Amino acid sequence: MARTGMDKRVIRTKAAIRNAFNELVQKKDISEITISELVEAAGITRSTFYMYFSSVADVRDDIEDEIIRHIDKIMDENDWLKCMVNPYPLLDAISKEIIRYDEYNRYILSESGSGRLFEKLNKRFVSAFLQFVKDNNVDIDAARAKYIVAFVTAGISECFKLWFNHRSSLTLEELCRRISEMVTRGLRILKDFD
Repeated sequence: MARTGMDKRVIRTKAAIRNAFNELVQKKDISEITISELVEAAGITRSTFYMYFSSVADVRDDIEDEIIRHIDKIMDENDWLKCMVNPYPLLDAISKEIIRYDEYNRYILSESGSGRLFEKLNKRFVSAFLQFVKDNNVDIDAARAKYIVAFVTAGISECFKLWFNHRSSLTLEELCRRISEMVTRGLRILKDFD
């Protein structure tokens, strides 16, 4: 019984730290936020902060890692061969997951902060795809596939960063559809060069 109470306190404390971080990051750059400001805004002591995090950047990493865990789950639920034919469902699900956090954490997708999250996601996509190729004995040259997937994911990331930071007249759904069409056409062109 006491264990459950402790778990709730941990959850509440970490939520208070994350909420304080979100408030502060709306006002200033992450590099300008001090631990003193963070603990004051969270209503906790410095020693309590250090029980969970060692720096302000660790709080950001914790939030990014949570997003990535959710995206990993989405990627695990998708058939990569189908995604190569039609990547739209995967792109749509991932973009909705990122947007869900973006409502509360604008800094994650800001011009200055989005690189870290998308860099982590790009690495995840490449390794997940290569693992899929290995596990399913897909007849693709893994060394070549690595570069193709890295190229495609970097392009997709840049499109999303542009959209999230400049909110063009395209809807997110339309952006996902257009990226999906470009990826599908590009993969067909690459097959012609075999």
